[in-house]
Amino acid sequence: LMYSMLQVLARSENIEEALAFHEEQYALYDMKPSPDSDRTIIQMLVKANEITRALDFKESTEKRGRHLDILSYGSIIEYFGNNNQIGSALAMIKECRKVHGSPPAERSLEQLRIKCRQQGIEETVGLVELIGEDPREWVKEGEHKYKREYSKKNKHLVQMHHNLSVRI
Repeated sequence: LMYSMLQVLARSENIEEALAFHEEQYALYDMKPSPDSDRTIIQMLVKANEITRALDFKESTEKRGRHLDILSYGSIIEYFGNNNQIGSALAMIKECRKVHGSPPAERSLEQLRIKCRQQGIEETVGLVELIGEDPREWVKEGEHKYKREYSKKNKHLVQMHHNLSVRI
């Protein structure tokens, strides 16, 4: 019930009330906030462009002995990638790997990869070693082959194989 109320406050973008609710209500009932509730607060602050408050909240949760989940790290890294703060994003990825053992999902890393590729600093910052190969590379290569296979020139070959399978 408390998590649902926290979500309502976060969706209404009432930052002060959501933070107060998170601090007071969990303490009132002597409960430990879940990683989901921490993530809700982080995502609310990131969405409201309050990244300094999100980082302060992250530090306060770590002082209490809790760590953010990998999705919370992903939200912060995605914000840094979208706002061309490559150094901060890389530092957060290193911290995420140290805590969880792996980087966040590719959706969070997409803009960071694009910004590094545009500036030509992928090798300099060691992006591939840090987060792995870009999974979209094979899509570009595969799309090229797919388009050629189904072009007007080669379409008759595909239809011929289809017709053979229908006859059998």
